[in-house]
Amino acid sequence: MAYDKVVDSASLDSKLTQVADAIRTKGNTSADLQFPSGFISAIQAIQTGTTPGAPGDITFYDYDGTIVTSWTLAELATKTALPDYPSHDGLVCQGWNWSLADLKTTNRKMNVGAMYITDDGKTRIYIRLKEGRTSPMLGVCPNGTVTVDWGDGTTPDTLTGTDTSTVQWTPNHAYAAPGEYVIKLTVDGTMGLNSDSEDESYSSILRYSSGSDTRNSVYQNSVQKIELGNGITGIGNQAFRNCRSLASITIPSGVTSIEISAFYYCCPLASITIPDGVTSIGDSAFSECSSLASITIPNGVTSIGGSAFYNCRSLASITIPDGVTSIGRQTFYYCYSLESITIPDGVTDIGNYAFDDCVSLASITIPNGVTTIKSSAFANCESLASITIPNGVTSIKTYAFYYCGGIAFYDFSNHTSVPALSSTTAFEEIAADCQIRVPAALVDTWKAATNWSTYASYIVGV
Repeated sequence: MAYDKVVDSASLDSKLTQVADAIRTKGNTSADLQFPSGFISAIQAIQTGTTPGAPGDITFYDYDGTIVTSWTLAELATKTALPDYPSHDGLVCQGWNWSLADLKTTNRKMNVGAMYITDDGKTRIYIRLKEGRTSPMLGVCPNGTVTVDWGDGTTPDTLTGTDTSTVQWTPNHAYAAPGEYVIKLTVDGTMGLNSDSEDESYSSILRYSSGSDTRNSVYQNSVQKIELGNGITGIGNQAFRNCRSLASITIPSGVTSIEISAFYYCCPLASITIPDGVTSIGDSAFSECSSLASITIPNGVTSIGGSAFYNCRSLASITIPDGVTSIGRQTFYYCYSLESITIPDGVTDIGNYAFDDCVSLASITIPNGVTTIKSSAFANCESLASITIPNGVTSIKTYAFYYCGGIAFYDFSNHTSVPALSSTTAFEEIAADCQIRVPAALVDTWKAATNWSTYASYIVGV
């Protein structure tokens, strides 16, 4: 490999300055960089999708989790256009997944993400094959024709179909040697990405013809990166399930659905932008994505399935769009890093275990439309300092606030009647100095009510 030989300090300084400028541009920072340690840490930050600084009220993210820019809500009010699109070789930014009008109408903290499509219109799947595991099958759901270029100079395969929910599989492709390859898919028509098998060993876009979990997992783990092109309409059931090496994916605006377990156990995936045409996020869609720190959900999403973000332990904050009316069972269970969440007023149902073990959650507002605090909904939320229970809540279930020892008071002061308490375990492990604040006129009634009598010493009138 040819290289320039640096022979004097002036030349060295010039070259290092050029390198530093390139790092600063890529990392969206103006910080001074000390050589060599500062160079190394800054490059690592770019590679892991992190940038110096904290998100603002309105934060614009690139597909890899890099913060492009952020605004305060006051700045939002003065804006007449969204920020310029970011750019990357081989990709074309189609826009942001929120419009300026929707941001101004919503007028609250929000994450916004960039949507990309490939510059050649082809879907690209980057894989790394190991010795002895060089014969994968690829499954897609064509409504039309899909041409599969395996990236090794061999004759492409062709898949045809008439249903974007029915999988067509290629024959096992024989690569001559292990290594890194880019599979390119050209779509004539439309295509979905999913599995129609109920057998999890067959799940995911890439597998072996055998039903062996061990062999199939090797091929699932070979998927490193995905860039989606033209014609992709949906990411269906288990599309990338157990792709435990998948670190990044770009999703174009044409995608309208993210279905059950679509990204289940994609452990390295740190950030994802959901396109603005998506209306629902399926059960367990991002379950066990332990590195997921940034996700941007568009305004059009109205449904988030149960366990959708189960054990997303790196997720620190999330804003749920106004159109969402329910938060499913275990949706944010084990989200250890979740510090804040905005729940829209339209939510009427928060499922069992929805925020169980969100140990960093410091505050939460329960919408007025919620009528029941379900079993273990906020169990083990040990960082909650206080919580207001809206007047519409008429029932509190078993272990609803189990082991929330940090709560100084529960505020029921706006209630006109005593909500039903289904079990004495609802506030189990309540702090000794905690208060259950209720209207002064209802104190005696509250203390005498079924199961509330267990907590009579905590009940105070306000």
